[in-house]
Amino acid sequence: MIIFAIIVLKTYLLTILKLCSGIYYDKKKELKTYNPFVSVIIAARNEELSLPKLLKALTSQNYRIDNYEIIVVNDRSTDKTAEVVNDFKKDFNNIKLINIDSTPIGWSNKKWALNQAINKSKSDILLQTDADCIPGKDWIKSMADYFEDTKVGLVCGPTPLVHKDLFLSSLFEMESLIQESVNAGAIKNKLYLSCTGRNLAFTKNVFKKVNGYIGNEHIKSGDDDLLLQKIATKTDSKIEYVLCPESIVVSEAPSNFHNFLKQRLRYASKGLYYFQSSTTFELKFFLILLFLTNMIFIISTFSLLANFKLIPLYLILIKAFADFLISSIFLGKLKKNWSLLAYTILTILHPYYVLLIGLTGPFLKINWKK
Repeated sequence: MIIFAIIVLKTYLLTILKLCSGIYYDKKKELKTYNPFVSVIIAARNEELSLPKLLKALTSQNYRIDNYEIIVVNDRSTDKTAEVVNDFKKDFNNIKLINIDSTPIGWSNKKWALNQAINKSKSDILLQTDADCIPGKDWIKSMADYFEDTKVGLVCGPTPLVHKDLFLSSLFEMESLIQESVNAGAIKNKLYLSCTGRNLAFTKNVFKKVNGYIGNEHIKSGDDDLLLQKIATKTDSKIEYVLCPESIVVSEAPSNFHNFLKQRLRYASKGLYYFQSSTTFELKFFLILLFLTNMIFIISTFSLLANFKLIPLYLILIKAFADFLISSIFLGKLKKNWSLLAYTILTILHPYYVLLIGLTGPFLKINWKK
């Protein structure tokens, strides 16, 4: 058992070192004069409070206002979401509103909403974000530049979570960016692990080529990572991850632990799909490696507390060092502060959360929004 644990942790360390190299040696892409027409798509349900901040950020981009459109899909909202969008439309004629009254049987609400935006979009280049997000002024530019290479089919970007409470904000931001660091390193090494629809871009051509969301349209989440898997396995399109501060899209963290847990359970609800679909052997191996590493970390922690021995401490330190390395390199690329306190807390708690979410998420039904 001890030998097995050591092999798993050393394999994890070597894998993370490989992912680190992809991030560390990535060269910053200078913003070019390439300014294609793009469509920004947003699915919104009862977002009257969040939408003004997002639309203000999107209409203030360092990008020609006549070179992009903003499509907001009002997904059965019962608040003033539509009114907010219509108020902005009075001043910006590049904003479009699509109202949805119902979702067809067999479709998840969010995927149906996004699908309507994609069908109505004018551009082949689609930028996707969520209604509770705030992109920086160069977001559109930083994402659109990658599509100058016509072989690029999908582009991912970082989305740190923030909270109005300063301490919680540091925890949420660090937690989200640690996960993003693994996604980024994996993509840089052509291991297409995951991405988030809060900061995503893809071409309509590639979307149609993989038949869009068809095949997983019924799954509550997965408008982002499952689309990534389809594009990675069914096309030869390039997939990129943008590693620069300009590409950051900030997202509001859940207001409390219950909502956070519900959000992450929804993310994990399609976990089994990774093993049932045509995902690569390397990806499946990596997911199992992550699970085993966290399980061994927890067992080692209890073993260390029960009877201090060097081997459990050794195993704990291997994982802690690997996570420190990849997160610090990633945050450095984004010019984000690395918090020792937040990292220490997350190092202790995160493995429990990963196992809890990973084991229960696929078997629970979690809605996007009621």
